[in-house]
Amino acid sequence: MPEAQVAPKPQPQSTQASKVKKIEMYAAHLVNEAVAKEKVGRFGDAIVDYLQAAELLLLLAKGTPEYTPWKAFSDRAIACHQRVRILIAKRKLAEEAAEAAPPSPPHAPPQGLPAGQDKV
Repeated sequence: MPEAQVAPKPQPQSTQASKVKKIEMYAAHLVNEAVAKEKVGRFGDAIVDYLQAAELLLLLAKGTPEYTPWKAFSDRAIACHQRVRILIAKRKLAEEAAEAAPPSPPHAPPQGLPAGQDKV
């Protein structure tokens, strides 16, 4: 006997709103984490966080039928992508500068008394 397929129940509006709010808060958290990592020079980690936040914001925009919230989510995702482009350029410049810098000289012993005279 074939099983009856049960259609998923539509969730109440308040449940959907709370899920959207949680996702939005997590995206904001990721952006804050990315900013903190960017400040300490961890560009690769910041890029990952910005991209994850942008992905969540685009998912929120996709599920939003009204124009105003869609535009807000989309604009925030675009801002994340722009920041990623800037960080990629910064990271590339930092890597090129590190490659172009002359290697540091080998560590020289401290200047002081000759080896035979430093013992008491």
